Amino acid sequence: MRQLTGSAARRLIAAGAVVWVSSVVCVMAGQAKTVWSGVYTDAQAYRGEKVAQTTCIGCHGPGLDGGDSGPKLVGDAFLANWSSQPVAELFDWVRESMPADSPGTLSKEDTAAVLAYILKLNRMPAGKQDLPSDHDALAGIDFVAAQP
Repeated sequence: MRQLTGSAARRLIAAGAVVWVSSVVCVMAGQAKTVWSGVYTDAQAYRGEKVAQTTCIGCHGPGLDGGDSGPKLVGDAFLANWSSQPVAELFDWVRESMPADSPGTLSKEDTAAVLAYILKLNRMPAGKQDLPSDHDALAGIDFVAAQP
């Protein structure tokens, strides 16, 4: 068996390190971002709560737990309805269809804030960055009902 010289050994170690780092990055990139990944901030959810108090509770009730003319936005039935879809689907639906008496009037930022509030009400963890208001960014976040 042939022994490697100092420079050849260092090159081999460096090459091995590059391969290892590349494989870690690939594995991490392959992990889908979900609503359990901390995709909104507490401050954004608070803003969403304020928007919801003026535009959502009339139909969906206080705490968005169901009202006379709107379904619950918290709990198992709501989670099951949106599970396995990208957050972009829920965002687009809310943005285009809500509020029921004035559809399409919420700004993208207010829609994202309301979704952050809904995630918080459903006990999904907050993170360090606001939930985006961009469709393409939201398409990369999966709505998963059960915590992985």
